[in-house]
Amino acid sequence: MTASRPEAPPLPAPSLMLELPADALEREALASAIEALAPLMDGAGGTDSALLLVSDNAGRASALQFWADAQRSGVGLANPELFPWCLANSPGAALSRRFDLAGPNITWLDGPAVQAQAWQTAHDLLRSGRAARVFLVALHLGQEGQPGWLRAWVATASDAAPQRA
Repeated sequence: MTASRPEAPPLPAPSLMLELPADALEREALASAIEALAPLMDGAGGTDSALLLVSDNAGRASALQFWADAQRSGVGLANPELFPWCLANSPGAALSRRFDLAGPNITWLDGPAVQAQAWQTAHDLLRSGRAARVFLVALHLGQEGQPGWLRAWVATASDAAPQRA
């Protein structure tokens, strides 16, 4: 018989809540968020820091722009700087590079519906010792004139300690 996996505590209020510009491409949206994320993530780099990113539309805006450019001017003349940002895990990779987070890096593509699963994974990483701190970032890029948003949580090994009755 296998032991049941300990449940993570309920997802607390975010450590950071930020509105992102409307209709920004991934690179532009993250540029505006990095300054706000710096107090949470600066100095926390290394292999014991994990990043979990949840988004319902990461990669979408850049992919649409890249292929619109390609249709207009040909693939050979489309903006090559956009291409890496077409990948759904590009925001997580960019944050990991900027803050030197070299531990596990996972991206979920289902938006708020999977935040609880990501939070559980954060606590599993902490309990197993694969990370000493985990940053959970939920990202929705603004579209159709509506602003986007970013929410960030930080969990540490002490948050994942077994609860005593």
